[in-house]
Amino acid sequence: MKTYTAKPSEIERKWFIIDATDLVLGRLSSEVAQILRGKHKPTFTPHMDT
Repeated sequence: MKTYTAKPSEIERKWFIIDATDLVLGRLSSEVAQILRGKHKPTFTPHMDT
């Protein structure tokens, strides 16, 4: 099994719109932090903005 590392040319940035109506701020902020870091993607690379 090989380790995958994203290349800068493969990175595609996206915009996210989040509706926080009737949600608990702490739980929402932890979910948003994971999405912004890219940890929800199978191609997550800690040192790159994937």
